[in-house]
Amino acid sequence: MPDVTEIDYLAAVAYKILADYFDVTLWRPTEPSVTFWGNPHLHRRGWKRELNRRLTAAGVQVRMERDGERYRLTVFRASESIGHPPLVNTLLFVLTFLTVLLAAAFREHGSDILSRPELLVSGLPFTLALLCILLVHEMGHFVAGHSRGVRMSYPYFIPAPTFLGTFGAIIRTRSPIRTRNDLVLIGAAGPLAGAIPSVIALIWGYMTSTVQPIPTGEALSFGDSLLSRAVQFFIFGSLPPDSAVYLSSIALAGYVGLLVTMLNLLPLGQLDGGHVIYGLFPRRQKELAIAFLIFLFILGFMWNGWWLWMVLALLMRPFHPPVQEQDIPLDGRYKKIGWAAVILFLLTFVPMPIS
Repeated sequence: MPDVTEIDYLAAVAYKILADYFDVTLWRPTEPSVTFWGNPHLHRRGWKRELNRRLTAAGVQVRMERDGERYRLTVFRASESIGHPPLVNTLLFVLTFLTVLLAAAFREHGSDILSRPELLVSGLPFTLALLCILLVHEMGHFVAGHSRGVRMSYPYFIPAPTFLGTFGAIIRTRSPIRTRNDLVLIGAAGPLAGAIPSVIALIWGYMTSTVQPIPTGEALSFGDSLLSRAVQFFIFGSLPPDSAVYLSSIALAGYVGLLVTMLNLLPLGQLDGGHVIYGLFPRRQKELAIAFLIFLFILGFMWNGWWLWMVLALLMRPFHPPVQEQDIPLDGRYKKIGWAAVILFLLTFVPMPIS
């Protein structure tokens, strides 16, 4: 529990700013915050946005709720010292590193890695590239959240006995998201950040990949997005008939990174794309989510994996909950960030990722 001097300091900082906007009639300290009651005496356009900007700059955050004729204003520190990653996050990262390394080496050498552990080294390029992409993606959310006064957990990496060795990583918000500006920035920051190392890995990996004839037997094939096709054309030009690019391990990591970006930007529920679409179109998010679910159902006839994503979206609830302060409009710069995320989704979308 904070001591009295810290509560008094928080109250004094908040009161000095709030008094410019409210006739404050009462305040009460509580355990992690201070609560004020007051009537607004400013009615000019954009005063709430201005108030939030000033409070954020002072290191505090306010939650505004109507309480009859008055506003109830709960003020708390915008962020706390983030400290070192907790033990659970660190252990999960180490386990994910090992499972990705094993999966990558197994793709290269099969069961020989059981008798020759030195072959595990061959999985390092893919492992380092993929985990770097995932880490940059999640830290994009983390940094954006803390910059807006939203407490975020460190990333939780998810080890798994799969083709890639992982189910990716997640990050949790531990305090409410107040405005659509915050929502768009936090939702878009991860994919926009993660796309940069993904494209770098794809370009670098293509330079060490080869063009070979397509085999007659069964082979795993990855679909192209507009972005990956553009990078491929930049490196190789037009491919000969019945030929394909055989991805190096780093190119595969870049491809997976762009695939993760695309899947996170699906405009559904609590996915990054759901945050962005709600921020841009709060009154249309439900209709857009329903339309996209229908679109995924149709695409499922091309790639059955889309039906799994439909089920997951329904389990996670495809409709986005409202933010705390819906009446604060979306600033122009955050609209640009949101639309940049939408464009990135269109550039990375793959109708049939794997065949």
